[in-house]
Amino acid sequence: MNTAPRYLSTERAAELLGVAPATLLKWRTRRKGPPFLWLGRRVVYNEGALRAWADAQVVAPGMIGGADARRP
Repeated sequence: MNTAPRYLSTERAAELLGVAPATLLKWRTRRKGPPFLWLGRRVVYNEGALRAWADAQVVAPGMIGGADARRP
């Protein structure tokens, strides 16, 4: 069994999350979004950390207030 971490390119990470690669770039420049690593000149995402980050983004009803409450 291979337990080595799997690293995804920005494109593959974006595909997994269902967002555009440009969205991940914006999140990185704004210091939000999933954790990433620099491997040389390449940005990669640890697949396990990416999935954990996505799972942590769940918003339960009643957690959002104000104008955001009207968003579908």
